[in-house]
Amino acid sequence: MKKVFTLVICALSLQLSAQHETLFGDLDVIGAFGGPIVEISKIGEDVGADVGGGGALILNNLFLGGYGMGTEYPDYEIVGGENAGQYNIKFGHGGLWFGYVAKQSKLVHFYSSFKLGWGKARLRQDKETIFSDRIFAMTPEIGFEVNLTDFFKLSIGGGYRWVNGVSKLPGLDNDAFSSPVGILTFRFGGFGDDWDWDW
Repeated sequence: MKKVFTLVICALSLQLSAQHETLFGDLDVIGAFGGPIVEISKIGEDVGADVGGGGALILNNLFLGGYGMGTEYPDYEIVGGENAGQYNIKFGHGGLWFGYVAKQSKLVHFYSSFKLGWGKARLRQDKETIFSDRIFAMTPEIGFEVNLTDFFKLSIGGGYRWVNGVSKLPGLDNDAFSSPVGILTFRFGGFGDDWDWDW
């Protein structure tokens, strides 16, 4: 009986001393940022700007956060049929934002990120929604950042916005909203271990 008891105690001791493993256990929060985002892209055949913003916690070389984007371009015309007329497209989406930044202490450095969001695409007349669809959007991007000050980084990148779910907007489909994007991000925050906010 003593041997069994001793074995149980040893097994429990080994179990208690074992390292507790977690997916993000080795990541330290070293900063956070937020700021406006501008995306240049196409809806249909028209080029315009989506404006929004985002923010994230910085975990070593990774960042995890959220974003939101929206636009009210372009004007769109349906020719013929009962839905004929001039419409304004309103398009918006938001959700999760993941990224990786290499050697972020360097003056110029590369980054990559991935936005995963949900939203709506609408056709409106006189600010009244006539047709509406719920959409899903994914936007992978890659680019470079410039450290302008200790608390301000300017990011310039490019990617592709993939949209799915458009089925109720006459004459428009997923391809009309899916587009290459040029992205300009203004990131304000603390970016290092010491959260240095000196001007």
